[in-house]
Amino acid sequence: MNKREFLQAGLAGLATASLPARAMAGPAPIKIRWLGGATLEIEAAGLRILTDPCLGEGLEAFVMGDPNEMFDLTKGPNIKTHARLTPFPGLTHQSYDLVLLSHAHEDHFDQKAQQWLDRSLPLLAPEHDQKELAQKGFQAQVLAHGQQRVFQGPLGKVTVTSIPAVHSLNPQISAVLGMGNGYLIEAEADGAVTQVYWAGDSFHAEPVAQALQGLPAPDLLIPHIGAVGGEGSLGQISMDGAQAVEFATRVGARSVLPVHHSTYALYQEGPETMAAAHAAREMGWHLHQTAEGEVVTI
Repeated sequence: MNKREFLQAGLAGLATASLPARAMAGPAPIKIRWLGGATLEIEAAGLRILTDPCLGEGLEAFVMGDPNEMFDLTKGPNIKTHARLTPFPGLTHQSYDLVLLSHAHEDHFDQKAQQWLDRSLPLLAPEHDQKELAQKGFQAQVLAHGQQRVFQGPLGKVTVTSIPAVHSLNPQISAVLGMGNGYLIEAEADGAVTQVYWAGDSFHAEPVAQALQGLPAPDLLIPHIGAVGGEGSLGQISMDGAQAVEFATRVGARSVLPVHHSTYALYQEGPETMAAAHAAREMGWHLHQTAEGEVVTI
């Protein structure tokens, strides 16, 4: 089964912000719509959240170095255009209450999204990317690892906690790429509390394990897979399917929605490898096999 066939198978620092009131359809605390890559629309407690916006399409979806190639680390990668293999399913909304950025690499915040995004929107981002984002005119609000922001919505509240995202298990490469953010998104609405852990480009490294200690096991884990890097100079810089299965087991997730696969030619592995690893073991969690544009309700 190829990628396309598979997809068809269908706490330090506390701040509070009040965002515009808006009714949310349906009683569920959290709804997640995957738009491809690491881009998600999340509706929680009546708030609209957008993650890692990437809007480019076609053979020249975005411009970035190629981490899958061999190159001289002292000179940097070959900058090139990258293709999107799947059609963009479209945004549900014209505006959002909050944008979460795992990191500022162009396959997570592409050139088209940078032109489109309203710079007045609250944008939470890692410390590592603050200077670059400021140079591009974005007033990003840094959420350091372990810090929280609480956003009041019309149906309850959303608490966002920053978790380290370790882009490489090689310490030298990790230092070059910079530490990103994952986010634990906790929605409290109608007396129910639901946790979604969007891991970002990360492995289950020691900083991640330490940050998760004492935090609730997520109702949904959203890991980035794709096995990017492969035999290139950087080595592997996103999880493969087997590593993601182990990640989910270690964090005690109740369900898992893998993203960061199939959308771009950049990715080296589709979701079928993770599905096979999941099926080969008696797992205590559900694996969502979701196509781009579909909604998962938690």
